[in-house]
Amino acid sequence: MGRPKHVMAALTTTAIGAVLLTGCSSDDADADAKEPVASSPATSGSPATDESSATGYTTPAACEGVRLESEATISGKDLAACVVAAMEAYGTGTEYVLSGDRSGTTRFRFGDDPAMAGDIDGEDGQEGATSFVFLGDEEWIKSNGTWVKGDPDGDAEAVVVASVGKAYRVLSDPQVTADVIATSPEWKVDTEKALISLENGKDTNAWRITNTKPFTWNGATMTEYIVWLEDDATPVGAQGTSHTGGTPSTTLQHFYDLGEPVTIESPK
Repeated sequence: MGRPKHVMAALTTTAIGAVLLTGCSSDDADADAKEPVASSPATSGSPATDESSATGYTTPAACEGVRLESEATISGKDLAACVVAAMEAYGTGTEYVLSGDRSGTTRFRFGDDPAMAGDIDGEDGQEGATSFVFLGDEEWIKSNGTWVKGDPDGDAEAVVVASVGKAYRVLSDPQVTADVIATSPEWKVDTEKALISLENGKDTNAWRITNTKPFTWNGATMTEYIVWLEDDATPVGAQGTSHTGGTPSTTLQHFYDLGEPVTIESPK
């Protein structure tokens, strides 16, 4: 059982119980939480365009009812529909996830043929200590140099991979963002944009949108959930702080290189 335990430790982050989506830079997380800091939002007056530089992307029709302006209020259902439509319009991208003291990078394909592949750093800070591929209904995890395919009816190691793989799908899948956002009925846009530094070295100005009241999703109390969108509704990221059983947990994600080609294949 040594290997399954190692795989579980490598992939089971403190946010599996909180499962948050889309995150960008951190701001004012709960004081008791161990807040991840990937970038520090700072107000900026720099203009943003209504059309992304990524080929073919324009603001989706589903975002027409989402007012991205100072102190606007937005319904959770409208905001969720906008985020999903924007992600579908881009189709692909890269995501950075930070939960507690663990981080990882995921390449994803969003839409009718979803897939994800990436790496998670080790507890000792080793880069890419564990790799994963989620393609169709298959989960693959590579630990200690060996790929293992998940199988709920297989041996102990395969069962763990299947379980952890499905949990990490929830943590990393952009579709979950909509589920979380839609649960909170009302959201509010901050007075000014934030300057966000992404892992690809680029900076962007994005609107910070937060839930107006705590809400419960998947058994966790979400005290604060932040969504960052550019003027053209491009999802930049999100950060959420939740409490499960009284223990606070903060997870953030950044989305970048949206619309850029990605290759995701089953391990050979």
